Amino acid sequence: MKNTKTAVITVTLFLFIYTALFSTGLSVTILSYMFLASPFLLIWMVYTVLKDDYKYPELAEGDEWGYRDKAKDTLGMF
Repeated sequence: MKNTKTAVITVTLFLFIYTALFSTGLSVTILSYMFLASPFLLIWMVYTVLKDDYKYPELAEGDEWGYRDKAKDTLGMF
């Protein structure tokens, strides 16, 4: 799960920085290299998320979905 968080944070920061630099009118050369790198970073992030090896808990019988941080009784939807 640590690799997943690292990938998501890295790509998010990269794209945020790219957007900020684009709006400031930075050199077209630097922006072009960043733009060319972005698909590879996104593919890396998606691959990392899909190959995540964290063992998530199984849902109980009759549960279709759930939140790990809230009790079923406090959601008020059942």
